Amino acid sequence: MQVLVRLDKDLYLKLDRLAKVLGVSRAEVMRRALKEYIARRERVESKTRKMRGIVKPKISLEELEKLYQSGRF
Repeated sequence: MQVLVRLDKDLYLKLDRLAKVLGVSRAEVMRRALKEYIARRERVESKTRKMRGIVKPKISLEELEKLYQSGRF
């Protein structure tokens, strides 16, 4: 499958440089970055759900995720 993504010039240039340094295509850099981002989000969501089962909910799941991600929790 293909996805069209618009990038600003600065981000495009950073992507291009990284791809050259790694010796892979820009598409491969984007695939790797997206996989890492999704995996990180899934870990955070999993931890949040586990905490939700322990703590009586007084805030929304989204608010709890933001607190956890900010490091203030």
